[in-house]
Amino acid sequence: MLPRELVSAVPRVDPSRPAEQALDPRQQAFQRAVAPLMGKAIHGEVLARLTDGSFVVKVADIPARMQLPPGAQVGADVPLTLVSLQPRATFQVGAQATSAFTEAGPPLPEGADPSKAPLAYREGAPVGRAAALLAQAGAGATLAFPAGTEANNTTLSPAGKAIATVLAAAGKAEAPLSGLVGRPPVVGSPSADPGAIAQGLQQAVGKSGLFYESHVAEWAQGARALAELAGEPQQQAAQAGNRPQAGDPATAQFINLQLATQEQARLHWQGQLWPGQEMEWDVRREDEHQGAEAEAGVWHSRLRLRFPELGELDASLTLAGGVLQLRFATGSEETAALLRRHAPELAAALDAVGTPLGGFDARPGAPDA
Repeated sequence: MLPRELVSAVPRVDPSRPAEQALDPRQQAFQRAVAPLMGKAIHGEVLARLTDGSFVVKVADIPARMQLPPGAQVGADVPLTLVSLQPRATFQVGAQATSAFTEAGPPLPEGADPSKAPLAYREGAPVGRAAALLAQAGAGATLAFPAGTEANNTTLSPAGKAIATVLAAAGKAEAPLSGLVGRPPVVGSPSADPGAIAQGLQQAVGKSGLFYESHVAEWAQGARALAELAGEPQQQAAQAGNRPQAGDPATAQFINLQLATQEQARLHWQGQLWPGQEMEWDVRREDEHQGAEAEAGVWHSRLRLRFPELGELDASLTLAGGVLQLRFATGSEETAALLRRHAPELAAALDAVGTPLGGFDARPGAPDA
């Protein structure tokens, strides 16, 4: 017989509960279907809004239930980025991460209102690509990642694995992508209108796709209309049904350029200002200053052009605390002297728009590093 004090020290044992099913076949099938899309910008079609406030969104031809940002409408296209597969497929929708539940069922009868029949999306057999995957691999198959690594053996997160795949593919490219390449000219004809050129450059960079994910975040917060995303290459590819592969060198190089731009706060663009007028443009932000300058940062910009009459022209600009410093390196003393003569007119024009000219220099020779 056990001593009383030992018996009294044993805590009460709660009744056992049945273990939850670890791997739902429908969820497994959905994870396999979307695994190749890891880290990519994809499109989801909003099929229905359910009574609990969630939405049915078609992703990779499979209806899945997920939460969407306020303002989402049935019939709209939603930009998504797959960021994780475990424990459920998770998508980034702007600044919001949402898990997708593959509670798909058979199609609704024609004319039925999906929002009033949510059980139709919660019961029944898997549909579309999920059914095909289950038929091929079986419900208990192990989830496979790219390069054949199995989920239970991997040491990298899906996002880390996707980035590693991108960097490896980018390194195999014959010609590294060092910046944006503008295809159409910024303006249609030679122009002395700085407003038109500035707007054209803004469009060329803003709709290049380099900042697509941040634009999606702004849309999710209500600060950008969905229609504004339509001109960006990721949205156009999704609309056309194209799914860029992370292992494709061109796609990998562009993603690598996005990562480098974010890390270095630096942008390089080359293209035509107008037909026949080539230009290279570098922009870099520096945040290592204190006081008022730190709030807006210090911006360094560099333009390289060749004009028929002025010849080679390299302009270096620094904007700090609202004050502009400007230096020109020219191909001849005559061009440098011409720029110096017109410096007072430039200073007056800058003062008129509230950006005083704090320094000006123009001289022939190679530009400073």
